[in-house]
Amino acid sequence: MMRRTIRIALLLLICIMSMGSTVAYDSPNMTDSVSVENLYFEAQEQYNISSYYDFAVATGNLMIDNLLDTTDGAVYFYGNHDWSYVEKNLQSLIDYYWTIAGLTRLYQISVELGNPNTTLSIWISRVAERMVDLFQDPDYPGFYVNAFSVPLLAQTKRSGIQAYAYQALVTAESVNSSIDFTDAKQSALKSITDMLYDYTNGGLHFFTLRNGSLDIPETINEVYPNDGKRLDHLVLATTMLYDEGEASANSTLIWMADRSLSFMIEHMPVYNGTDYLGLRLATNRTGGDPPGIPSNERPARTVVSDLNAMAIRALVRGHEVTGNSTYLDWAMETLDALLKYSWDDEHGGWFTEMVDGLPYEPPPEEGVRFYKLSEIQFQIVFTLEALYEATIHSFYIQLAIDTLDIVLAKLWDPVDGGFVWNGDQKADVLTEDWELHYTAVQSQAILALERIWAYGLPIISYVRVSPTNPRPFDEISLGATALDSDGIDTVLVNYTVSQNDTDLSSLVRLMPNPEVGGVFNASLGTLPDGSRVNFVVIANDTLGNVFIAGSYYFVVREDIWGPVVVLREIYPTGGIRVGDDVIIEIGTYEFPIHSHIVSCQIHWKVNDGAYEPVNLTLVDVDGEYLVWRILLGQFYSGDVISFYCLVEDESSNLGESALYRLTILGPFETVTPIAAWQVLAGVGLVAAPGLGYAYARFRRGGAMEAQREGKRDARRRARRRRPRRDRTRANR
Repeated sequence: MMRRTIRIALLLLICIMSMGSTVAYDSPNMTDSVSVENLYFEAQEQYNISSYYDFAVATGNLMIDNLLDTTDGAVYFYGNHDWSYVEKNLQSLIDYYWTIAGLTRLYQISVELGNPNTTLSIWISRVAERMVDLFQDPDYPGFYVNAFSVPLLAQTKRSGIQAYAYQALVTAESVNSSIDFTDAKQSALKSITDMLYDYTNGGLHFFTLRNGSLDIPETINEVYPNDGKRLDHLVLATTMLYDEGEASANSTLIWMADRSLSFMIEHMPVYNGTDYLGLRLATNRTGGDPPGIPSNERPARTVVSDLNAMAIRALVRGHEVTGNSTYLDWAMETLDALLKYSWDDEHGGWFTEMVDGLPYEPPPEEGVRFYKLSEIQFQIVFTLEALYEATIHSFYIQLAIDTLDIVLAKLWDPVDGGFVWNGDQKADVLTEDWELHYTAVQSQAILALERIWAYGLPIISYVRVSPTNPRPFDEISLGATALDSDGIDTVLVNYTVSQNDTDLSSLVRLMPNPEVGGVFNASLGTLPDGSRVNFVVIANDTLGNVFIAGSYYFVVREDIWGPVVVLREIYPTGGIRVGDDVIIEIGTYEFPIHSHIVSCQIHWKVNDGAYEPVNLTLVDVDGEYLVWRILLGQFYSGDVISFYCLVEDESSNLGESALYRLTILGPFETVTPIAAWQVLAGVGLVAAPGLGYAYARFRRGGAMEAQREGKRDARRRARRRRPRRDRTRANR
């Protein structure tokens, strides 16, 4: 039994350059360049690994130690933030599939390295056998969904579940020649061909009862019609049909798979005018809109990122089996749509779902639309790897590396190990709920990381321009991290400077950083105002393998943008009254980042006095914000403090806040609001006496309506929110 606690010797790489440069992701299939902000990172520790293999193996060890009973093959749902609790009761077939897939790849690596791990192969066999015991229907073809829902729901037959069961069994057989799951595989296949396939319209039904009936009782309350088509279930089963059809030379199964993709291509694309947005979540049986979707549920036209990623892989598989180039074209078009609408061009990473080209957010769940779920990132990495293998375009691998840079830096648990469930828009992990270590996510990490490592290419990441937005007098430095298990030979930057319709191209070698292994740097000197620089980074390893990352670009320009200044808080937060020390907290930031802020000044007065300028003190850094604070003192009941702030950067650009007025309240009294106060407080215009402090905000040049201020910082609001996606996946 492996050790309970895994300590991984990962060399810490200190981020020696500032935030990311801008990348123009020029997809091989796109006519327009999509401008992407490359990997927004603040100063932080990053992980320098000789290969992604290190993370893959460490994650596998954590799975075995925490999420798997090696004696009987039981697979558990998740471990909490520090692995002190493991959820053992919610067992689903999907988790068994992912566990078998991830551990099988680790076993295959041990074989490739000449030291087969036979113990691991035995454990995989036990997991597969337990999966069959738990989930195979003894009376009818097919596999159940899970072992914890009410029987009528758990025992439904779902297309994607049959595909997962089939693939898990094929994979398990590949590591142990003494086991034979032929009957179980045929059970899953027969459920697809005899129960779930729609021979009239093409494609696969979402689910049936355990006996194959499409007549579902009202006690099963599903959002989308069971006889309709759900994208994930359709494409997973389609891939299974291609695999079995190719393996058994069964042209009928390949024909069924082709009809499924044809249904998807005809009925599931979503458009805004002529602009292709991706593939929809669901249709009815014939390809139309499902009726009666509640307003608080995802619309059927929702473009879900990981489901579209699965669809792309099914299209690539169809191209591999049949040679139909239309499938590959649709795969590339769909990835382009995801890149255009689901990639976060501010902080990097992939949003979960889109409606009409915008991140989707249910009304009660503020901020959910910007979450960065680990599962989404890994599913898209799988797809980028599949597209790379089908096209040999390094663009797809670079995009996969950029995605994994974020995941490794933000969603790997540096204390207890493992990949966490979720992060906010910057991929920051804000709550212990988000730190859950789901079994499926760990396995997905193993597969995504190891697959790139197996290509044997140099890995280029953390490409940086410093300063991020250079000015004409700034010394411009370029840097990148380049890693390869065989050793890096050279790292070059091929760049073109464009100015006044003149292009000048050159080549510069990045030299190894003497203090930090794997980091390479070079200087371009200074460039004139208006220079646009496009560049790629080229790494060669000692075996002659070459990888090109890019293209990247930046523009040299004078800083003419003033800093942004906002009121963060007035203390004490429970109410400003006689005898309280009034403390003002201000936040400032620069966008775009050009110059550093050199001063922040408050101009304030009491009642009708004259404005007095006073410098604030820098007390903290919170993300992109510099936090400034000042103590104004104590005041009398009824005093009105008026203030605004001016901030200046090193390029002498000024930023100015709104004008605020703060009224000092009297001693605390228990007050029952009269009707007028109730109305005003109810619409958020002002706080009633006794209910807290009130301050009114005015724009320069004239007053506007009084309104209640002092909302909590967005990050603290986010701590109380949870993503909408149901991690149990019981309905999938």
